[in-house]
Amino acid sequence: MIRVLVTGATGFIGTHCLRRMLHEDCEIHAVSRTGGGESHGRVSWHTCNLRNIAETAALVASVRPARLLHCAWIATPGLYGHSPENFEWLQCSIALAAAFGANGGERFVAVGSSAEYEATEVPCIEDITPIRPTTIYGKCKAAYWLALQAVAQQYGFSAAWGRLFLPYGPGDPAQRLIPSVLASLLADKPVQTTHGNQQRDFIYAPDAADLLVRLLHSSESGAFNVGTGQSTTIRSVVEYLAAKCGKLNLLRFGAIQPPINDPAVLVADMTKVGARLGWSPPTLTQSSLDKIWEEHKGETPPGI
Repeated sequence: MIRVLVTGATGFIGTHCLRRMLHEDCEIHAVSRTGGGESHGRVSWHTCNLRNIAETAALVASVRPARLLHCAWIATPGLYGHSPENFEWLQCSIALAAAFGANGGERFVAVGSSAEYEATEVPCIEDITPIRPTTIYGKCKAAYWLALQAVAQQYGFSAAWGRLFLPYGPGDPAQRLIPSVLASLLADKPVQTTHGNQQRDFIYAPDAADLLVRLLHSSESGAFNVGTGQSTTIRSVVEYLAAKCGKLNLLRFGAIQPPINDPAVLVADMTKVGARLGWSPPTLTQSSLDKIWEEHKGETPPGI
């Protein structure tokens, strides 16, 4: 069986990737700082602080994975965009790839970001849309993909990069758009947002995980968008959730200003993924929002 190591396996996307990996015929190893996560009989958990390069090298030498899915990185809402921790993650992630190559690794897939792309009025196309990130996070992610290609060339393993767009779904951090909107609605509190006309590519987290795992077990190299190719406005998502709650009166569009350099359009072109991986998103936005609503509607609002 192919031995696979998953980093960031207790994070939002990493958790979904680990669950998806259970459907593959492989030996699964996962890493966390505590050495534990979701209990699955097929998963071997390892304790490691990935920002400690010596610990990381020892882990990879011990496990000797043939394939590695690197999901770990700072992703704290409101902080990750400009946090200096991005520099640490860039350095330790390069060291991770080098340790992987030095121990005979064959296939390395890492999670990138739509934040790497230049702001544009049209869907982002891999290898065509300029890479001109504005945040520290985006710059470090873009730098890592360049470095990963160099390490792969040095050691002779194949590498792929999944540029993740806007994931949402079970396990989504409470501070992010959909959970925060639902929390306010369920607590009968006003929902203050920007104008909401920004076009975004929202992808259901289990679908994003499916694509990343498929990419890991493919032979395709290069950068691939992890999105749906569907443009949805933030306003329409917020209005849909408010309508489900019967609380459209709580919406306050334009109450806050969008972040500086907030792109008007951030949507993936999925032509390359469809042609080379034969993948299309299995879940429609409306049906996934319905699932999330069903999961949240019975929760006790914060402070009650």
